[in-house]
Amino acid sequence: MLKWLFGRREAPAPPEKEAPDERLGPEPPPPPTANRPGVSVHPADGLAGMARSATRPASSRLGPLPDPSPDPNLSWAAIALSGASRGDVVVTADGRVPLPDGTAALLDGVAAEVGTAPLVLASDALAGRGVTGISGARLLAETPGRAVVRLGPPPGARWAVVGLRSVAVFTGKLTLVDGDEGRDVWAGQVALVTDPSATLYVVAGNDAAVAVGFAAPGVLIRLG
Repeated sequence: MLKWLFGRREAPAPPEKEAPDERLGPEPPPPPTANRPGVSVHPADGLAGMARSATRPASSRLGPLPDPSPDPNLSWAAIALSGASRGDVVVTADGRVPLPDGTAALLDGVAAEVGTAPLVLASDALAGRGVTGISGARLLAETPGRAVVRLGPPPGARWAVVGLRSVAVFTGKLTLVDGDEGRDVWAGQVALVTDPSATLYVVAGNDAAVAVGFAAPGVLIRLG
């Protein structure tokens, strides 16, 4: 009788689960950091240097080879930015960089890596491996002291990266978000990152964006 008077009470429907945001990839991006990456942008044929420190043990610099000659106490890797070898990556175990004299290059120096075999990556070779679940990002090589990464071409339109030290753009444009300021890096330009431990947001400015850079080993790349 009471059920007939008051009607049957239905159990409340369970709340609907929000659909996952596919733009964030299979794993969440690293959180923003209080410290800024500190991005500076330079022409590929210019000169730039960055001192080593406790928080940034690697040395990043730009310059024509062999002048200024790299520190022989460091193990160097170079990305050729000009000439017939443009786009090639050379990883060495000592202070010598086997690129033609006068080649503009982005250099990455770490403490000498004894026993690391020299490596040459041609610009048109899709070496290394993809980053799981991240479109448009590839780990070309990794040693105890560095990683060589490729960003682009999209579809990955925005990456959150921890560990990026420098990057050279070969086609299109990337925007590196330095705190609340976006810094555009066009083809023919290079960006150096003062604090690679900070979360750096990298946005592909168009579908043609392709860049190669140096990062800390174990670099973290997520969609973000």
